[in-house]
Amino acid sequence: MDVPTFRKPAKARNIKLRTVPSAQEGDKESESEQDVESQLNDIREAQKGRLRQHGMTAVECAVGKELAKEFNQLDEDPFRMKGGGMLRLSDDRKAALAAADIENDIKEQFKKETLLRDENEEMRKYIDLKLKRKEVVPSNVENSILLRAAGKMKGYTSSKSNEELLSNQMLVGIPEVDLGIDVRISNIIDTEKKKMELFRKKQAKEGNEGTIK
Repeated sequence: MDVPTFRKPAKARNIKLRTVPSAQEGDKESESEQDVESQLNDIREAQKGRLRQHGMTAVECAVGKELAKEFNQLDEDPFRMKGGGMLRLSDDRKAALAAADIENDIKEQFKKETLLRDENEEMRKYIDLKLKRKEVVPSNVENSILLRAAGKMKGYTSSKSNEELLSNQMLVGIPEVDLGIDVRISNIIDTEKKKMELFRKKQAKEGNEGTIK
């Protein structure tokens, strides 16, 4: 008796056939690509619209937009924020700052000299009051003449002219030097003596001319 034999069935092979795309399928693919590209462009535009706009820069906040343009034209980094340096200023700006400093110094000097002048004025009034209370008896004729001349000098000197002179000095910025009451009195006495000498010389000259005639 023959033994039956079994054979394995042969596997079916998957054969891929190359298909040539038709014209309609190519058009569909190109349209789909255009749709994807348009969608990407729409997404990009939407993202640009959601971007946050930049505000004012540090230079614009510090000096304003108009001056910031000038600073940017002069230098890309005017405040030296990258290097940690100072602001580069123009010659006109430096001159303006120097003038402002000079003006402030003159004002401060004016205040100090005004206080000093007020103190000197009070001291002068105090000295005049004390001198009025104290009676001076002249020892000789020359001293009496000097006292009279000193009294006349007070009438000739005006406080207004002195104040104008002081104010002009203060505006210029010249400090006033306080010589002291003793130096002032000695200057007045010396001046009166010189006046007396000139007066005597003039009288002597007039007397000599009268005798010659």
